[in-house]
Amino acid sequence: MELIPEKGYEAIRVQDITDRATLNRATFYLHYRDKQDLLDRGFDQIWNELTSENPLPVEVGGRLSLEGTRLTVLSDFQHLEKYADFYKAMLGDRGAAHFIHRMQDHVFATTLRRLEAVRGEKPELDFPLAMVLTYIAAAYIGLMQWWLENDMPYRPEQMAEMIVRLYAASPFSAMGLVPET
Repeated sequence: MELIPEKGYEAIRVQDITDRATLNRATFYLHYRDKQDLLDRGFDQIWNELTSENPLPVEVGGRLSLEGTRLTVLSDFQHLEKYADFYKAMLGDRGAAHFIHRMQDHVFATTLRRLEAVRGEKPELDFPLAMVLTYIAAAYIGLMQWWLENDMPYRPEQMAEMIVRLYAASPFSAMGLVPET
């Protein structure tokens, strides 16, 4: 994590990692195949912690719970705040694109599971469902990046409130615009 802001993820070599950790390379390879394996396992560990405390924002009867969504977003941003240095490194300009894509994939899959829990099946939409879920995942991770890059200008509670309001309205109405029909 310390090396990423210094060198950028792509430029880091296993030797750099072992030097910083004061390990020999054989010890590193005893536990990991390569730096990508280290990244993947670190991602899995931190993602499992993030999602283990994260309530599903659904209600029975086909209705999405905005309060449940707010609690989920709040939990996510409290987690980001707790591990801000890690996420700043991983989601920043010199971070790992693979990490960002994995986060987006997980948000996509989690959102799909929540939708299916509410609806019971994939609904008919005006847009391809994958397109909508990709939009949500990219926007959500983008908001996380923005928050971290700007030194967390709002408390997690405020971020949760604003994000839910964005979800409930639309980006256009959040900017005070009414899209033409």
